[in-house]
Amino acid sequence: MRVLKAFIESNDFSNRSQSDETPLEFRKEHRLNKEEKRIIGLTTASHSLVHLFEGVLPPLIPMLMTEFYTDYFHLGLVVTVFSYAFGIGSLPSGYLADQIGPRRLITLYLFGAGVLAIGVWPIGSLMSYGVLMGGIGFFCSTYHPASNTLISLSIKEKGKAFGIHGIAGSLGVASVPLLSAWIGTVLGWRAPHVLYGFIGILTGFYSLTIPRRTAIKEIADKNLGTKKSPSISYLNLVIFFLSAMALGLTYKGIMTFLPAYMGESIHIGGLKVGKVALGGTVATIALMSGALGQYFAGRGVDRIQAERLYLGAILIGTVFVFLMAISRNWILVLSAVMYAFFYFSTQPIQNYLLSTYLPRHRHGLGYGIHFFVTFGIGSTAAAVSGYLADHFGLHVVFHAMGICFLFSAAMATTLLVRVNRKPG
Repeated sequence: MRVLKAFIESNDFSNRSQSDETPLEFRKEHRLNKEEKRIIGLTTASHSLVHLFEGVLPPLIPMLMTEFYTDYFHLGLVVTVFSYAFGIGSLPSGYLADQIGPRRLITLYLFGAGVLAIGVWPIGSLMSYGVLMGGIGFFCSTYHPASNTLISLSIKEKGKAFGIHGIAGSLGVASVPLLSAWIGTVLGWRAPHVLYGFIGILTGFYSLTIPRRTAIKEIADKNLGTKKSPSISYLNLVIFFLSAMALGLTYKGIMTFLPAYMGESIHIGGLKVGKVALGGTVATIALMSGALGQYFAGRGVDRIQAERLYLGAILIGTVFVFLMAISRNWILVLSAVMYAFFYFSTQPIQNYLLSTYLPRHRHGLGYGIHFFVTFGIGSTAAAVSGYLADHFGLHVVFHAMGICFLFSAAMATTLLVRVNRKPG
């Protein structure tokens, strides 16, 4: 709370729309220059990979239960350990991105997570596995604040760039159930970790070719006009972060048990595939639509008020989460497709909103807080969902996540009303 208050006291926060704050030169159709392309290349590859590291465990849950003689709750705890580290590390990472430059943090994430992922190969206990996953989560925590800061400071067309970046993340989220399930089925549950680790190290070497500090050339403030917009309130920031936190809970709860839920609930006559492979494959098919959601939201945020677009995506996504809880077979698959489309569409909108709410020299810290509430606090949903799954069934997880969606929608509605409220 004090950190957010310090933002307001020391900086001029604006609720200007993009059309108000962005110079004409920035709003023209812009072709990425060589440096921007390299940055997009690094961030898209790294974003897909961070979600491979994050999502490697859930598709392997049936195999891990047999390997370690454990249950949903304890594997949910391992996911929670990863996710707490993933979220809590975002706070110092956001600050460091402002101080030493975001590219260095991306390099640290790639090498650190890569080495630890390879270290999964010799481990033989659930405790050791949990410790390593926590370490991987900590290195991964540096990524989101760093990459979003790098994009916001280095790319002229931020809406489009955040959309492309989001698509890469969605492809990682969507592909990891399929990749991990099939690789694990063929080569053993350790193999996906090791493969992703080697990819991380190779990408880390590529990151060293990107300059440590990059920034777009600023246009003088006189080109922006002299009229100042009213500052955004401390309460609006709190409301935004509460909405993001609730969506973070739904993300972790749903993504942890979606492959297992699909494996149990999808029955296609004549298809003889194990639950692990079937659940991972169907989850991947459903989640691919998230990339489309990222794309359309990234484009739409340049044309529609961001707060309005944000609320609409949450409201529609809520409907499909509840449908997932009560459906099976093809209706479940269709509901999951629509859920993924609208959930992932919220991410570039959130990133864009923060880039307009915060001054440039506080982007890293702002994104750090954002990803702390999303992934850190949101990670509690993994263990809670594991408890619900063990005692009441996997479908109850989706009912609970639907309630979190409703809370996020309430916060987004409040934010939209406050932003559009006429002064006086």
